Amino acid sequence: MVMPTDLPFLLTLWEGEGASVKQIPLDNLMLQPADISPVGVTENLQLSVELTNGREDDEVILLWDQLVERNETAAEQPVILSREHNRHLLNRSTEEYPWRCGLYQYRVIHQGLTYYGTFEVRPRNVDEAQLISMHDTLNQTLEGLIQDYLKMKRAVADTEVLKQYASWRYFTWYEGVKKQLLQALKVIELNHEAELKQIYLVESAQRRQTLKSVRWGAAGHGAKYEGVKTLNRRMELHADSESNRLIKYWVRSILATMGQVITALHADYHLLSLQHDRLENIIEQEERSLQELRQRKVVARNHLDQTANTLYGKKQNLALLAKQLSELQKFEEKCQYNYSTLRKTVQSVFWRGIQDQAPRRLLLGHHHAYGVIYEIWKGSASWNKSDGRQGKEVLVPVVKPTSLLYEYYVLFKTIESFGYLGYEPYHDTITEQLQQNYYMGGLQEGTAVRLKKGSSLIVITYDQQVENVDQMALTKQTHFFSPDTRRKPDIRIDLFADHHSATNETRFVSSMILEVKYRPVRNIYADQGYTDTMQQMSGYFMFRYVSMEQGRKRYERTPVHNVLCIYPGDEQHEPMMETGCGTFLQLYPGEHSNTVGLDLLVYTFRNWIAAK
Repeated sequence: MVMPTDLPFLLTLWEGEGASVKQIPLDNLMLQPADISPVGVTENLQLSVELTNGREDDEVILLWDQLVERNETAAEQPVILSREHNRHLLNRSTEEYPWRCGLYQYRVIHQGLTYYGTFEVRPRNVDEAQLISMHDTLNQTLEGLIQDYLKMKRAVADTEVLKQYASWRYFTWYEGVKKQLLQALKVIELNHEAELKQIYLVESAQRRQTLKSVRWGAAGHGAKYEGVKTLNRRMELHADSESNRLIKYWVRSILATMGQVITALHADYHLLSLQHDRLENIIEQEERSLQELRQRKVVARNHLDQTANTLYGKKQNLALLAKQLSELQKFEEKCQYNYSTLRKTVQSVFWRGIQDQAPRRLLLGHHHAYGVIYEIWKGSASWNKSDGRQGKEVLVPVVKPTSLLYEYYVLFKTIESFGYLGYEPYHDTITEQLQQNYYMGGLQEGTAVRLKKGSSLIVITYDQQVENVDQMALTKQTHFFSPDTRRKPDIRIDLFADHHSATNETRFVSSMILEVKYRPVRNIYADQGYTDTMQQMSGYFMFRYVSMEQGRKRYERTPVHNVLCIYPGDEQHEPMMETGCGTFLQLYPGEHSNTVGLDLLVYTFRNWIAAK
């Protein structure tokens, strides 16, 4: 490691703001990017860098890693520091945090020399052991849920991460070797190694005779040509050598791997396309409904504005889905083009003459092109592996924001709680139910899990916005509506009774709402006045439930039994606090695989069901 005293400059990170600001010296620089102990920073805190020591005419260039979109290339964003401009803001606390928990690389260039360092973003409201426990909980039910496949970062010698996500890197790797591979195949066509192959021809002049020639002459066909024709052995050069068969076998192997990745990409595109079409149909219905409302003079202006704002938000989501579809389609088309080009190459006249089977011996040709293809095939064959050299140059998916992972964690612990109460998955397993709305490693809005115990049915719905009018709730068969602006709880739990499996008929009883906040309690609760979170919780009590019975509307005007705000925990506060706007409950991973607050969650659900 290059010691700070050995450097003619010193860089310092400033983490946080105001009285809580913290200095972090960037003192882990090395001249080689290998096995560097990371500098630790805390997520969601403002970060700036300062040149605190340097010569008057010195310029220091800092390359601090950023996240990139999956289908984009990693663009460098150099930060130039000098005596005059010695400080730079890397992120603002008021903006979305630009990194995720994990390991990143940074580089410092000074007077032609490049120094390497790493930094690790660590969780803010849970410790690292608790974060790992959350990851384990999520992956046990739905493998890959913790990763964000739309955001990438440079891998920093993290072998396990590379092993898990090598499939996403395959075509990026292939782009780098494609030109070499196609050129090497062309060179082999023009300079191929041939071998003598024994063939037999019926000719007029007798040449070299073999036992096969004698047998042919004595047989029926040969007897007809006695004294006129004879079967001669010939030795001819053929391209169908073992070394060329080996090359064709390797290329077929590369094509098979490409096909697997393209199939996965096509499945992703199909799922996203269905989601886009569903949202587009919903928007068309709501636009017609809004036009009808505007024609009615008695409808309040704020209700029209609220409806229009909701519709605008859905249009924004549709535009985002359309962009993702376009990007995914372009990427898939590019992959398909690469696949078709390589496939067309091995279908040329030359390669069609090579047997399409593995050779008996692994015999490599002497021309350097054979060695080139051998190295490319090795890279393809080990595409789900990695080594340290690959790790520094490769883009890999990052983990999702910790706040979103905590939402998933609470969702899974909610499902687990009902298991303790004797509820079991209805029809499909928990994993199968979740996978119905699982796309690109994420749970989509409206993901639902159904659990049953006797005639009691529990439906747990994740991140679904309820309608703002009763007619729309009936049309979509979602049943819930609310005049309040806050209509999208993180988790809604609906209790139904008298469930009959044959007819699927039920009777709605009550609902419980869980709002998940990955924040310290001081930011979400106040003894005096109302925080934004407390107002949000109060708004959920405005939910209504509507259904049709014998052709008439039936309303449940107080369907929400309680609203629980779930947060990671604070030992200075009670594990559960009752307030006028709902209940605050701590839930987070404890020691020895325990979950702090899970017993209270189970207790709350048991009392709710018993009271109904």
